[in-house]
Amino acid sequence: MVADILDLIKSRRTIKNFSSQYVSWENIARIIDAGRHAPSCGNVQNWKFIVVDDAGKKKAIADACYEQFEIVSAHCLIIICAEPEKAERYYGMRGERLYTVQNCAAAAQNMLLEAHSLGLGSAWIGAFDEEAVKGVLGIPEEVRPQIIIPIGYARDVPPKPPKYPLETVVYLNRWRGKMRDFTTYTHDVAIILERKVGDVHSVTSSAVKKVVESVSKVLQREKK
Repeated sequence: MVADILDLIKSRRTIKNFSSQYVSWENIARIIDAGRHAPSCGNVQNWKFIVVDDAGKKKAIADACYEQFEIVSAHCLIIICAEPEKAERYYGMRGERLYTVQNCAAAAQNMLLEAHSLGLGSAWIGAFDEEAVKGVLGIPEEVRPQIIIPIGYARDVPPKPPKYPLETVVYLNRWRGKMRDFTTYTHDVAIILERKVGDVHSVTSSAVKKVVESVSKVLQREKK
């Protein structure tokens, strides 16, 4: 189990290929509980979670996910459903169309990280036919499925995908406000030490070169 949250975030992978190993309900409950503790606008918690472990329904949902049939091998699927009316009641259209999506996204990220901490694989699936998923699960008209998360033990783990370096995605105080030395702001000790070692090496090399030149001059005088 990974202890540091940043290590957990960096080592998580999107898993689509699952083994048939059983996942305990205790672990499923922990994953859902992590989602339940996500932040939400005004703490409205306008979400519901449907756990699907029925093989037939998993296949029907995979079909609704534009034939992503690999997720059928997951132990279960967790469908995060939004209740937009609850957010609209307090925050109007912005609550319905934006905050609701943000709330469910926060819950999903919590679930992905908790699954990873338990040694389980997961994925974030947002590409699906919403009405088809509603039909399979009997979801009422006013509720909207937002995210589908397959959960199970990974059959294989993909390599780490490339990520942009921090200095290319961070601005200071304004749009395109570049930092003079990003390493100084982030206190990246490794790079700072590497630079200092390089400086010391440069100074040392220069000093040695001067000593060698001085000795050479003395030897040449003595020869004369």
